[in-house]
Amino acid sequence: MADCVFQIDHGNLRHHRFWQGKLSEADLLSTADKVQADAWELQRDTGIAAIGLDGTLYDQVLDTVQWLGVIPARFKGLSGLQRYFAMARGAPGRPALDMTKLMDTNYHFLVPELDANFSPEPNYEWLVDKVAKGQAVLGAASAIPIVMGPVTFVCLAKGCPVPTDEAVRRLLPAYTELLRRLAGMRVPEVQMHEPILATSGAGDLRDSFEAAYLELAKAGVPLHLVTYYDDIGSAYPWAVNLPVSSVTLDFLGVPGAAVPNQTLQLIRQHGFPADKRLGAGVVDGRSVWADDGTAVSLVTELLGLGIPHERLVITSSAPLQHLPYDLRLEGGHLPEGLAGRLAFATQKLAEIVSTATAVAVAAADPGSAHGDAPGAVKPQAGAAGAAAGSGEGVAFGQQLDEKLFSRSEAYKTRREAQATFPAFPTTTIGSFPQTAEVRRLRQQLQRGALSRPEYERLITGHIAHCVGVQEALGLDVLVHGESERTDMVEYFGTQLGGMWHTSSGWVQSYGSRCVRPPVVVGDIEYQGPMAVWEYQVAQTYTRRPVKGMLTGPVTILNWSFPRKDISRQQQAMQLALALRKEVAALEEAGCKVVQVDEPALREGLPLKAERWGSYLGWAVDAFRLCTAVAGPATQIVTHLCYSDFNDILPAIDRMDADVLTIENSRSDNAMIRALATAGYRRDIGPGVYDVHSPEVPSVEFIKSRIRSFLDSGILPGRPDRIWVNPDCGLKTRGWPETIAALRNMVQAAAEARAELSEGASSGAGSAAGGVGAEQVCKQQPAEEAVGLAGRSCGGCCR
Repeated sequence: MADCVFQIDHGNLRHHRFWQGKLSEADLLSTADKVQADAWELQRDTGIAAIGLDGTLYDQVLDTVQWLGVIPARFKGLSGLQRYFAMARGAPGRPALDMTKLMDTNYHFLVPELDANFSPEPNYEWLVDKVAKGQAVLGAASAIPIVMGPVTFVCLAKGCPVPTDEAVRRLLPAYTELLRRLAGMRVPEVQMHEPILATSGAGDLRDSFEAAYLELAKAGVPLHLVTYYDDIGSAYPWAVNLPVSSVTLDFLGVPGAAVPNQTLQLIRQHGFPADKRLGAGVVDGRSVWADDGTAVSLVTELLGLGIPHERLVITSSAPLQHLPYDLRLEGGHLPEGLAGRLAFATQKLAEIVSTATAVAVAAADPGSAHGDAPGAVKPQAGAAGAAAGSGEGVAFGQQLDEKLFSRSEAYKTRREAQATFPAFPTTTIGSFPQTAEVRRLRQQLQRGALSRPEYERLITGHIAHCVGVQEALGLDVLVHGESERTDMVEYFGTQLGGMWHTSSGWVQSYGSRCVRPPVVVGDIEYQGPMAVWEYQVAQTYTRRPVKGMLTGPVTILNWSFPRKDISRQQQAMQLALALRKEVAALEEAGCKVVQVDEPALREGLPLKAERWGSYLGWAVDAFRLCTAVAGPATQIVTHLCYSDFNDILPAIDRMDADVLTIENSRSDNAMIRALATAGYRRDIGPGVYDVHSPEVPSVEFIKSRIRSFLDSGILPGRPDRIWVNPDCGLKTRGWPETIAALRNMVQAAAEARAELSEGASSGAGSAAGGVGAEQVCKQQPAEEAVGLAGRSCGGCCR
């Protein structure tokens, strides 16, 4: 028997057409049903016996908010999909739920909000309907409902002032009623997903878990407790003895982690209950590398420990939503040497089945227990054409001179040599709207329909337009807009030696957004400038400073699929050395502001707090190695977003960036207050509005955010070092809303400046000199350039 968690947001479920009013609710739901049914049928046809009924219109945690009926008051006037998507994306006067990373993954979830008086008002319709549809497709015996467990749900929520056990207790009647309904549908079991057990804080949750599952066990349906993302450590002895019929454990953890997963050792030490089935998560759900025989080896050990074959359930170590859909979609794009060595989600299903087959054979003939699973790939270093792990520079952390990790002057000294600005200087995080025309140009280049010179000529027009818009709006520090970039990691992965990018390897990042993570296939090497040309193009159109835009080494690593034959630390140092050369190249080209984004720094933290020190040590070192090459007059900016950074403030300070920009609008200044309390003294750019919502913030709203920064106590007396910027990049927004929001942002900064000093100029809101948009598009005045809304400047400047 095999069991699998599988979810893929194939084709983005046509969300955007629905939001634009071009698709009916019935058509959206019909597409969603088909995507789910296709995934279920794929599993069934591959040979999966018990199929988890995963799938979501936007986010699984948001689905739980919806059926539990723990809806924040600001959404209570809405219903159905209107309310669901308002919680995800915001609506007029209704800010969206906060968004943050799930555990240590690159998947963003919507954060539940629980106040002191929260009381569930459950509505089981959507969930029960999904189960009914799953049973119709698969049969009742194979369709397994998936429910986020109550303890994990409470721990993922924010703002709940009541103790965890009390919050869980309030949810239990809704959970119990759901389980009773599912029992009435004759489901064979219900998967209760509790990944919070893999964190170091799980030991403090024992009372909550034991009380909750004692109550849930009375509902009359077998419960299957599912954990993943790491071993469950010290929680193991009591967690596996909760009143459930099955427990699934992750035997693999994070690929390349410094500390191996301890699940097998925990079973050796404590045994496993004889009255339960063990779900063995032995097929790697977080790595694109094919199984090398590890799965069968782990199960063989379990059989040797006396766990009967009939009580073993073979599954993936984590939900397969973190992997690309199907390797076969790559077609002839797969490089020679990688064939047979990679496995995407569809191939992982086959690995689960082949491992289960090997287990059955081993149980019938113990002499065969040490054989390989059918199709298993032997361990092999490196990849296509690369001498990966072959020697030179592998132990970078030990070989590099300590001087390479430090700027030549301390912040206090070098900041005086950098550009000065008025109070509340304005900028953006980097990307501007990705229009259909821009995407078409990239596709034409990829297909060979455009030559590289022609492509660059056309992209130059888009860069010119973006610079002109920013000039006309009055921003202080500009960006080139990143029209040439598909994704902030993929773009660099395609230009670095030792990294391979897929053609169809899309992975869900959040809601309707998918990315294509690169695969590290060899030693990472710098192959020449990657972001210098676009910086130079942009700077020719303005006298204001333009930022050089890079993605940091830790984010590239955490948002890629790493090698498994050398450590993540070694791979991070290879990336840092490559990017260090790019920082130097930008500086040589005249760039005085270099932004090196590390939004994935926090999400890479191990789930066990005792392992944080080691990770943060090498992660921050990688950032410093990358940026320390910059001279004192070059301002280094970094961007962190959509994670809780309060617990790593010393590491953020040690990064030694000159300017820190952060996501802030959904988190109510929590990070700003924490930084102020910690005495943070470098430049700070708190996001003033949410880029994931289509709502345009008013001038007064943004001004209130700026005032709140002053009230927080951050950087007292230095408003010139409090930057005003959006939460994140603007690539997912349209030009009209982008221009409207930035216009209001610049005006709010100017008015806030004027409020500080009645004698200050309240004009354009910029101390930097510069040319107007008319120099970008000589045939149009500035206001018309601002109104171009998604078009280039018409060809007159190309």
